[in-house]
Amino acid sequence: MSLITIFVIVLLAVFATVAYFTEPSEADKRTRERLGALDRAFAGEDLEEGIMRRVTFSNIPSLDRFLRGHRLGPQLQLMLEQAHLPWTVGRFFLCTALLIAVGAVLGNWWISVGFVGWGLALALGFLPMGLVLYKRSGRLNRFNLQLPDAVDLIARALRAGHALPSALLIVGNEMTDPLGPEFRRAADELSFGLPFRDAMLNLGRRFPSKDLQFLASAILLQKETGGNLAELLDKSASVLRARIQLTRKVRIYTVQGRMTGVILTALPFVCFFLLSIIKPGYGDPLFQTEVGRKMIYGGLISLTLGFFAIRRIVQIKY
Repeated sequence: MSLITIFVIVLLAVFATVAYFTEPSEADKRTRERLGALDRAFAGEDLEEGIMRRVTFSNIPSLDRFLRGHRLGPQLQLMLEQAHLPWTVGRFFLCTALLIAVGAVLGNWWISVGFVGWGLALALGFLPMGLVLYKRSGRLNRFNLQLPDAVDLIARALRAGHALPSALLIVGNEMTDPLGPEFRRAADELSFGLPFRDAMLNLGRRFPSKDLQFLASAILLQKETGGNLAELLDKSASVLRARIQLTRKVRIYTVQGRMTGVILTALPFVCFFLLSIIKPGYGDPLFQTEVGRKMIYGGLISLTLGFFAIRRIVQIKY
């Protein structure tokens, strides 16, 4: 390995290790928050600002200020909240840096020196983001599946004489994660005086679901034009269930194409890994010659284009 590669790997490893051992545990964080609240109470400070939840991006002050000033920090924090992962943005970058360092060591030692050797580092560095996207997608799907039942519950609460904010609170208390806590949060925002439109927009920002946008638009339109909201919600629940059935049919019809894309993309890497274990040094000519490296670049580009082409084919918009 070159000196620059060794320096970058050691730098990432040292930074990740220091950040890991200096980050307090969740119990320490809660203890500090409670002690801080007691200090403010004894000092006679106004505690109304405690209604606004302050999100910590990192326990390192300088890194926390940097992430708050950068647009990537809030976006990544929102994705972590949508995935319901107990990570901070700083911990996410810590895990990414550790995996990149490990991948760089293995790649430059096992494959070759240069850009090709960093391929494993890039692959391992994408694992935290892949986990976030996977967990986020799963929670969004569960949210959409729970939404028709929540709409029915809101309609029954309205017929029983509850106001709309109270109906949202009932949904928040009765439904499970992920829909229940989010509707409870929306009901709390309404209780604190936030307009209904802003509360719905905040809910849509936390869960960017087309079904939720459809429901929010229907409720806001009814509040402006009038009408029977309970009947409107019943019809909306029927439409949402029909959309869920259509989504499941589309996934069944496109499962072969999606599996084809995954298998064709992973097959070259799996075969190379198995051949390298069975016969070490089998792929050395591929990495140590100029023609072999050009073939690698061409193959990676072709795999990427093919993966996105198959993905575009199986993604049906409705």
